Amino acid sequence: MKSTKLIILLATAALLTVLVILLVSPEKKNPIKEAAGTYVGQYTKMVGDDEAEKESFSLILKADGTGIHVRDESEYQVTWTLEGERFTMKESFLGLDNDYAGTLKDGTLDLFRGDPDSDWSYEFVYQKQ
Repeated sequence: MKSTKLIILLATAALLTVLVILLVSPEKKNPIKEAAGTYVGQYTKMVGDDEAEKESFSLILKADGTGIHVRDESEYQVTWTLEGERFTMKESFLGLDNDYAGTLKDGTLDLFRGDPDSDWSYEFVYQKQ
């Protein structure tokens, strides 16, 4: 009888320990959910050009990997991915696609439309709100 009580007491203590560990341990971060939100354009410029353009543009990223790119007074549907700090995005409008690639770090999104080494590429810089 005493051994049965001891086993029950040890099993209860083990269960309580596991419960405490689960409740106290930090929640795993989901980078996609953390990246979702509204990003306000800071500036855009052509690669190789020293002068940045102060135009109004923004990006709304949803946690399901879709979003809306607002620029040139139009809204463009986007799909996006994030792997570490590497951010990629495809913008679609009237059957035409634009590919973007860049980095997302500390709330700053730096994107290039086209090859970052080409003078005909555009750089877009956003800050998360």
